[in-house]
Amino acid sequence: MNATARIAGGRVEIWAPTQGPTGHQQVAAALAGVDPADVDVHTLLLGGGFGRKAEMDFVEDAVRLAGESGGRPVKVIWSREDDVRHGKYRPLEAQSIRIGLDSAGRIVGWRHRVVADSIFARTLPEMFAADGGKDDVITEGSDLRYAVPAHLVEYLRQDDGQPVGFWRGVGAGYVKFAVECALDEVAAARGLDPVALRLDLLAAEPRAREVVRRVAEMAEWDRPREGRALGIAYSDTFGSHCAEVAEVSLDRESGEIRVHRVWCAVDPGIAIQPRNIEAQVVGAVIGGISHALYERITVVNGEVQERNFDTYRVLRMSEAPPVEVAVIETPGSRPGGIGEVGLPPIAPAIANAVARLTGGVRLRHLPFLPERVVAALQV
Repeated sequence: MNATARIAGGRVEIWAPTQGPTGHQQVAAALAGVDPADVDVHTLLLGGGFGRKAEMDFVEDAVRLAGESGGRPVKVIWSREDDVRHGKYRPLEAQSIRIGLDSAGRIVGWRHRVVADSIFARTLPEMFAADGGKDDVITEGSDLRYAVPAHLVEYLRQDDGQPVGFWRGVGAGYVKFAVECALDEVAAARGLDPVALRLDLLAAEPRAREVVRRVAEMAEWDRPREGRALGIAYSDTFGSHCAEVAEVSLDRESGEIRVHRVWCAVDPGIAIQPRNIEAQVVGAVIGGISHALYERITVVNGEVQERNFDTYRVLRMSEAPPVEVAVIETPGSRPGGIGEVGLPPIAPAIANAVARLTGGVRLRHLPFLPERVVAALQV
């Protein structure tokens, strides 16, 4: 990650792979003491952004140094080690969901509590305070398309002192993990098929229902797999609908989970560029598998332990499964987002597949590290 800045003749120029050029323009103007109209931001090819390049720090560094360089341009480069150890992190969070069923087994109440630090409390503290301490980004994905008559979402801020920031999938990346796993637990408690339960609860939501139906059809949901199981999850965030099925196997001795194949049905409303939609979804799914199985940051005595890919495990190319994507258009609908859409369903789909494979063993802690899987199997 890098940014270059030059201050000369009362003007500021910035060259950066930015996800927030207007924000960077305003920050640079304030630092340099000029009007925002006197700041030119040259947006370069982004590369991997995933929310990190919406932060202000890497541009701030370049502008501060440029102010002391006598008109010469200054380029600031963050190494991977710098970014891993001094970047912004996905909020650490805990969730609790309580679901009430009536005598017929129908869901009548849903209470969802999310405890996590707030991104807005750090980036926009005045707005956070004015909104009564709410952070809709952190609870993103807690709204339900499912037919639930009583639904309550609570957010409690836990300030753990870490610099938290945006991350692909944003709040839905972990909120949907809890929602979709909880729904599968309801299906298991009632002896229902997870797909059938979702289709029933989405009867009044035709777009949502169709992606669930289509992905189950694509994966041949009812076909038995020797030594493997399928798991499903659905997400309705960013103005689009997405359902995914993961085919999973498990080594019970080592705790290693292997994802063999993923199917995805996505309805973004109007599919302006279907091939780009498919590419975005595949990328989000592969990233989501890596996050679900391996990726974590460890803090000891206030210091991040991971430094580079030798200590920060990611999914390898040889471990990445084939991903089949069906793009479903809904004429007359608004175009929805797509860059984040494929990530939220994959972790719960994997966890739900493991539960079906093991007769009900639930993985409730991300990532699904082998030692955590072994411990869950021994309970």
